[in-house]
Amino acid sequence: MSMSTSSIESSTTRPVSCRPMKVFKGERTAFINSCAYFPDGRHIATGGYDKTVIIWDIESGMQDGMPLYHSASVEWIAISPNGRRIASGLGESGMVIWDALTREVVHKIEEANVELLAYSPDGRWIATVTMDESVIRLWDADTGRPGSEPLDCSDMMSVTCVAISPDGSRVAVGSPGSSFKVIDISTGESVLGPIFGHPYWVTSISYSPDGRLLVTASAYDSMRVWDSKTGVEVGNPMGHEGKVRYMSIAPDGRRIASTGDDITLRVWDLETRLQVGDSRRGYGPVAFSPDSRYLINGGDQINLFDTESFAIQGSSSPPTASNPPRQARAKSSSINSSLLDRRRAARNAIPDSESEDDDAESYYEDTGCLDAVCFGEYFRRRRHLQRR
Repeated sequence: MSMSTSSIESSTTRPVSCRPMKVFKGERTAFINSCAYFPDGRHIATGGYDKTVIIWDIESGMQDGMPLYHSASVEWIAISPNGRRIASGLGESGMVIWDALTREVVHKIEEANVELLAYSPDGRWIATVTMDESVIRLWDADTGRPGSEPLDCSDMMSVTCVAISPDGSRVAVGSPGSSFKVIDISTGESVLGPIFGHPYWVTSISYSPDGRLLVTASAYDSMRVWDSKTGVEVGNPMGHEGKVRYMSIAPDGRRIASTGDDITLRVWDLETRLQVGDSRRGYGPVAFSPDSRYLINGGDQINLFDTESFAIQGSSSPPTASNPPRQARAKSSSINSSLLDRRRAARNAIPDSESEDDDAESYYEDTGCLDAVCFGEYFRRRRHLQRR
């Protein structure tokens, strides 16, 4: 990976616009399941259904080097704190740890089912999760071998999301049973919860950078903020006009970014829990740059946004999840109706055999972004349900 010494501003102005300041172009051919910034702030990595992890140069907007090819769809990726390793979760095909500079495989772990993963803050171990199990597995990041005993989450239906505390002592998990809890990694004991804070399953969970707060997102339509020690909810909920799919907290702790089934990307003030400016069109994973000044959004394409554009555009007191505007409700209803029609079409387009990847990739290439989003979501859900 070539490291540029120039900053983003050296070749790119910081416009105030509803449009992304940059759209990345490369060999990506399918929906992006996961994205992450490198610590240098000049590169990102994405993983998707096309079985690749691609490293991108922020300044040029182009991919940096050849893709990292896998044997299965890349469900999730994580970058080590020092930026030297990329871990990719491949579902039933396990996990691969790559050297980010040489692009060579460091470890290949096939005995695990990995759909979600996260590096510890010190980079010494990796936590992995599969939605079919009620455990969190810990792996030595240097050797690729199992670390301590798996953390038991049997008091939850299964695990749908995972976050490690900034000090590396605790791990927070969400479940499809509308609950979340916190586990002490050294003892394996629950120290908080389960807390039933949503009416439907928890899709995403994150710690604030100082570790004081937990933010959870729900497949119902809301995001909620909690005291990470007491489990008491802090302030009012935030949310979308539909399921909240992805959520990320900025490294400076001031902003939250989220995307949902209403096909919008929204930015929120963590302290006031009010939406910052207007929504943008977006779907799929989100990640802030290390300095919190930029935001990338995956999905059907990779967009780079200037976070200042959200702060300047739009109203200062936008609606919360519990009080959406009438116009937004009507727009959401129209979008959901369109999505329903597209989901029906997607069901008919899914190949009879899940091994017919060429048919699936052709579907992505021949359809618009909403079709690709719905197909990707439906295909992954169907595959997950068949495993169960």
